[in-house]
Amino acid sequence: MAGYLTFLVPALLGAQLILTIVLMKGEICPGQRGRVHKMLPVLLVGWLLAAIAQPLVVLPLLSLAFFTMKVKTGKTRDAGPIKVLYGSDVLAFICWLVLLPTLNMPEIAISLVAIALYGSALAHVLLTFARTRLQAFHRILPFAGFISAILTILFMIWQIMTLGQVTTSHHMIEIITALALMVIGLVIWSGHILLNKKANNWQLVIALVVLMFSAGLQLVLF
Repeated sequence: MAGYLTFLVPALLGAQLILTIVLMKGEICPGQRGRVHKMLPVLLVGWLLAAIAQPLVVLPLLSLAFFTMKVKTGKTRDAGPIKVLYGSDVLAFICWLVLLPTLNMPEIAISLVAIALYGSALAHVLLTFARTRLQAFHRILPFAGFISAILTILFMIWQIMTLGQVTTSHHMIEIITALALMVIGLVIWSGHILLNKKANNWQLVIALVVLMFSAGLQLVLF
């Protein structure tokens, strides 16, 4: 099974859960809900990439695609097949569970935390491009990412200890670079909070890309 699924599936799962909460429970007008709904195809592309390595991912892909195309963008909550969206969330979670038997305990912990870390980063990008007025998410999501990153670093150390010094010494540059990129990504992600400014679309995109590079380098530990 492709190693990148260890991060891609949790990222898509986390982002989809957050967007589900926003669409179903968020106090937003139909126009905002419609713009959020229009971000769902981004998740479809992600699930399609995951399906290349794991055929089971076709299930959340197809169910989310059905929901996305079936609903008029302003009527997600009122007229959409809500059970299909919830079903897609459950199927996405099952797809993540299927990954676990191929991982050891530290890797499972890293993948679990990735739901919050990369899922929050991806959801924050999509919500910002959708121009939602849910200002709390501009603080909640970076905070969730910060806590998740701390846990990720601890679990990486755990994984390094299980692999042994000889194995990790060959990948020390990648490990250090991955940690540095994670810190840089978090600083960029929370830049609007540190500078007391409005969150910028491309600031968040750059933060997500940096975090993705960090995740890619972390795969040397798997």
